[in-house]
Amino acid sequence: MSLYSVHLALPSEYEEAITLRIHIFVDIQKFPLDKEIDEYDPLAQHFVITHKERAHKVVGLLQVYTAGENAKIGQVAVSPEYQGQGLGKRLLEHLEMQLQQDAAFKQCKEAKLGSQYDKCVFYEKCGFVAHGDIYDELGCLHIWMYKPINHTMI
Repeated sequence: MSLYSVHLALPSEYEEAITLRIHIFVDIQKFPLDKEIDEYDPLAQHFVITHKERAHKVVGLLQVYTAGENAKIGQVAVSPEYQGQGLGKRLLEHLEMQLQQDAAFKQCKEAKLGSQYDKCVFYEKCGFVAHGDIYDELGCLHIWMYKPINHTMI
């Protein structure tokens, strides 16, 4: 039995996920706080991975919303003390299943994310392909990455 659960965030978990997101992106990676919570947060579905034996502590997160024919993935993060255990990959695998099955994403042909350039190998291992030029976002190099959504799996 797994020690972790991946699911759509409950309201109480959403607040914990935001706290973790701020810790990772603002405290550790030094992105500006005023850019961390944006206009897409209310539109997005927020998924978390929780540790069952630690009072269901949120240890990872991501958000996704529709953007035309794309499912736009944002703020993928795993708490530093839980990195290297495959939890980020589990989050993305769970999301892929949701994208294939959730009617809200039926029109989406691809999952799209703006990867920090030094993290793109992780996303490649999860089946994403880099496309386009490297760009600067808030002083950090990024690249767009895509993965087709296979709706025939439904």
